[in-house]
Amino acid sequence: MTVVTTNMVKPITGKSQLAQDRMRRAAKIYEKHGGKVRIVRFLMGAYAGNMALQSAASDFTTSMSVADGVINDSSFVDLMQERESEPAAEMIGPFLFRTIYGDIAWDTHPVSQMRAYQMPRKNVPAAVEILGEVDQLTDEVEVAGVAPVVSEDMTLILATYQFTSIADYGVQLDKVGMSDAFQQIVNKASELGTLVSSSIYMTI
Repeated sequence: MTVVTTNMVKPITGKSQLAQDRMRRAAKIYEKHGGKVRIVRFLMGAYAGNMALQSAASDFTTSMSVADGVINDSSFVDLMQERESEPAAEMIGPFLFRTIYGDIAWDTHPVSQMRAYQMPRKNVPAAVEILGEVDQLTDEVEVAGVAPVVSEDMTLILATYQFTSIADYGVQLDKVGMSDAFQQIVNKASELGTLVSSSIYMTI
């Protein structure tokens, strides 16, 4: 299992660079306290234009130890005071997630498509089995299933497909996403829950 904390921002028009610079400063503070960190930009679909700082840890103990170090770090306190005095973005979250299938592959697969399904918790084990079926279709896409631990919507299960590049996403969409086998799996997934959103994001 991997635990991921996600801090998302929606930049104010004209303040995107300032928002990104602050996020990079925050990322260094997370890294200082032991977080495995990346910054992503949402390119298409839900949250397009937003950015997010993601910090990964091997368990909840480590994740919360990182969080404790960050919120008590004087540099982070100063950064939050700057944000209050001169806002550059709307804060969304932070949210806490855990993997329920597969794992993150940020180092080798920096581009992700996230498909969010709303489903009853009783259907989650079957959804995990379906993710395994997707995984069997290709060795070139890294598949992960993610569930919320602390979030505004606890009914979602996130199917995340990770790619080596934007160009590779297009190749895999043609090769796997449009295949009869994948479409049959999508139909099975629709019986477990409702696909409510999709987005593409990448490490920046």
